[in-house]
Amino acid sequence: MKALLCMGLLVTLVACGDTRTKDYYLDHPDEIKTDLAECQKEGKNTYNCNQATLAQFQLKNSGASAHP
Repeated sequence: MKALLCMGLLVTLVACGDTRTKDYYLDHPDEIKTDLAECQKEGKNTYNCNQATLAQFQLKNSGASAHP
């Protein structure tokens, strides 16, 4: 049972991959467009897709090009 639980946890961690925050995208605005294009192409609604969308919204509404 413990082995099965550990395998499930390991698979979950590997599946999460490289998670990026809104602040990451604000610091790397060039990645917003490419990541959102992949999200739309693949029909994804992941944490990264949501964070990229939030960063894009913040940049559009602030008129800034990067994180302060």
